[in-house]
Amino acid sequence: MQSRSMKRMVVAAFALLLSCVFIGCGGGANEKSGAANQKNPSVSEKKSDAHAPASVVPGSYEDWCGEHQVAESLCSRCNPGLIPAFKASNDWCAEHGLPESQCLACNPDLKIVRPPKPLGS
Repeated sequence: MQSRSMKRMVVAAFALLLSCVFIGCGGGANEKSGAANQKNPSVSEKKSDAHAPASVVPGSYEDWCGEHQVAESLCSRCNPGLIPAFKASNDWCAEHGLPESQCLACNPDLKIVRPPKPLGS
């Protein structure tokens, strides 16, 4: 059991590192898509309510995907570019299409908890 939790920690750290690189490289987003969303505020408002902005520190309180209830920096449903890293570290549930470390269907006792809000915020 201890080796499995250690494996999950290593996978989470690896995915966090990859997401930092992805965010630092611009996340593959092009400038035009942002401009298109600004013309149609209803699209960008709906998306931004549930998702962390790209500028947040991974692992922080603000790094949270409200739509999928996991860290935004580790959310493979919002960021499919993370999927190869999860698969490479054998942390993938093919049946449900998400990381095993986030699969509540396979791991009903799994608790994914948002980091605490910083004091004074």
